[in-house]
Amino acid sequence: MATPTPERTDVLTARDPLRAPTVTRRLILQGGLTGAVAAGLGARTAAYGQASQIGPATAAGGVLRDDILTLVNHVTQGFTRASYEEAKSLGFEGYLESQLDHENIPDVEMDAVLAQFPTLTMTSKELFDTYGPPAGGNGIQPLVELRAATVLRSIISKRQLFERMVEFWTNHFNVYHLDNPLRILKTAEDRDVIRAHALGNFGDLLLADARSGAMIVYLDNIANTVGNTNENYAREVMELHTFGVDGPYTEQDIQELARVFTGWTIFPPPNQSYGNFRFAVGAHDNGPKSLLGLNIPAGGGVGEGETVLAFLATHVKTADFIARKMAAWLLSYDPPQSLVDRVARTFLSTGGDIKSMVREIMSPQSFAEYHPIAHPKLRRPGHFVNSVLRATGATINAPGGIIQSLALMGHIPFDWLSPDGYPDSIEAWGHAVLPRWDFAARVFRNQVPGVQITGPQLFGLIGGAPQAEVARAIDEVLMGGAMSATDVAEVQEYVDSYPNLTGSVLRDAFALAASSPSFQYY
Repeated sequence: MATPTPERTDVLTARDPLRAPTVTRRLILQGGLTGAVAAGLGARTAAYGQASQIGPATAAGGVLRDDILTLVNHVTQGFTRASYEEAKSLGFEGYLESQLDHENIPDVEMDAVLAQFPTLTMTSKELFDTYGPPAGGNGIQPLVELRAATVLRSIISKRQLFERMVEFWTNHFNVYHLDNPLRILKTAEDRDVIRAHALGNFGDLLLADARSGAMIVYLDNIANTVGNTNENYAREVMELHTFGVDGPYTEQDIQELARVFTGWTIFPPPNQSYGNFRFAVGAHDNGPKSLLGLNIPAGGGVGEGETVLAFLATHVKTADFIARKMAAWLLSYDPPQSLVDRVARTFLSTGGDIKSMVREIMSPQSFAEYHPIAHPKLRRPGHFVNSVLRATGATINAPGGIIQSLALMGHIPFDWLSPDGYPDSIEAWGHAVLPRWDFAARVFRNQVPGVQITGPQLFGLIGGAPQAEVARAIDEVLMGGAMSATDVAEVQEYVDSYPNLTGSVLRDAFALAASSPSFQYY
């Protein structure tokens, strides 16, 4: 499997496409959709993303997307004809409920792929013994396999909403993967914390995360002992995991909470429970504590932390913070307060049931109130790559080339260093367009190692469309017919510049469509 390359920094700035000279579509394709493409699609991509509000007709170029297509786009990691047909068959609410019931979705192909990664089912002690210092290793193999499995799950799994929520909570409870011993510990956290609770109960997820070996090490709670407190976890559990940055807490509250979590550590090697939670009684501050209006008497032991976590998990401020962040993730960047309030009420009335919150966010009422078509989101790099590969049914023989491409876009799984997780904003990702265009050019020319899209496959996807209708056919394949009229016309102009529709022309037409402003948004 290929080793991911370092993140590329030579990304396009907002003004670059506006300064580039005008070029023909043919030159764009001949240049590999890199520098030259900035002239045509680049300026419109910037304008598309910077619009203060794009109405439904504008966002879809005059084609008002139906709600089921929009639901598919927001539930999945990228449109496929199969997902769309399934959703139409089940109906809006039926499809949403089927995706929420992820445990009953057969995922045979995904299971077969995951069987290639034995580290996914191993305990932290087994990983340490097999790939860590006792075996002369550095823990890289578990890291490589978890990255690969994460990428492949996003593309292949039929449990698409589940994978979307796994990604959400992975960002929310971010743990940087590259450092030792996190290369070893992250596997168990992904499996036993994030995936185990992604569509479960928020309070259970919060507690499981607080007891996670990966989180304890990442935020230095392993060093949080009586008389030598470390405030990192205490600060982040309120600022990032529950209340938000404007939460009702003070520096004194953070200091007191750090005392609450003294002694929350892990079993060290060579203990058979290495990486699992351990409450070190001798390292705990047994004195009384007062924070957030709570008076905690002396001698509460591990129960002190459990009490505070339960308090945080059911607080009205947490409900508002999680509701807003989840609605922004699933629906649109700036959800209306009325929607946030409904989701927050659902959070409180259900005791933090995540499925109920998702159901409220993705309800027909929410679509009617604040339709995603009118407020499109930019696909993050991973979402963009997944969308290309899912729509085309690309054959993935090995994920290394995909991960290398994500490295160029700065979006490798678990590679965000700070605890706030990868950003979910157009400001963070809207300027780095060159790596996207480069990926589109390479993947359709079979230049991404381990990924194959054949010429006959592409001709089959467009269903024998005549040359004059190729762009519209590509639109149907990639976006279900939601591409803007302008982008369709540009792709068709390129196709029409050739006397015949050869395999090479079709490949580049697909690449041009995947590089269009329309395809960057959902």
